[in-house]
Amino acid sequence: MVAGTRSSGVTARGTTPMLSALMATPSLPVVELERHLKWRVWPTALFIFNLTALLALAILSRVIPPRHPRGLPADPASIAAAAALVGRTPVLSGELRFRADALGGETTHGPVDAETAARIAAARRAFGPAHRAHRDDPRTDTALAALDMAEHAWAHAQGRYRAAIERAPHYGEARLGLGVALALEAEGTNALWQARALRLQAIAQFASVDAVDPEYPLALYDRVLTLLEVGRAAEARDLAARYASIEPDAAWRTRLAAAVAAAR
Repeated sequence: MVAGTRSSGVTARGTTPMLSALMATPSLPVVELERHLKWRVWPTALFIFNLTALLALAILSRVIPPRHPRGLPADPASIAAAAALVGRTPVLSGELRFRADALGGETTHGPVDAETAARIAAARRAFGPAHRAHRDDPRTDTALAALDMAEHAWAHAQGRYRAAIERAPHYGEARLGLGVALALEAEGTNALWQARALRLQAIAQFASVDAVDPEYPLALYDRVLTLLEVGRAAEARDLAARYASIEPDAAWRTRLAAAVAAAR
């Protein structure tokens, strides 16, 4: 009995540490899981900081009103050169409406004669130093783009308008100008698929002009005409009704209504 008891005790004492060790040692998958769940301090802090910064930017974008540039930079030479172009610089914009502060507002449709071409060249020489001195001012890009439009250089104008939009996404004149330049390039494109792609891009630019911008009625007008060109007549009719409610000039309302009626 003593021997049996002693044997049992030895066995119990010998097996207990073994069982404890086995129970204390987790399986390999559990060890891997615990290793992956251990968060390191600095990556976690950086992640939280990035989330906080994104939240702050989102709040600021809602609180701070967007920037809507107007006019020309405060450069006497540029202002004087632009004054010489006011009301005397047509653009071959076809049926589309176009305006540019460097050209004095909304332009008329027509070719450029030799005298006007000389004034455009003089304005380009004046705008050049202002553009180099105010590279962060998107208005210098749109001023030069307006001269490109008068010279029918649609591709050059697109590049300058895009540069202005990169600096000021809510720049109504740049959005309108880019849309008109794309639509006019589409008119001279023989490939139908390419012309449609350009017009769809133009529609997107017209739609991006904010209602508070003076270019908004012009962009809405051009958007309707371009929608008709790509076969989206139903959408064009809806927007034409909106245009009729905000356009004070009866002549423009009648003109757009006739274009929509002709597309039915």
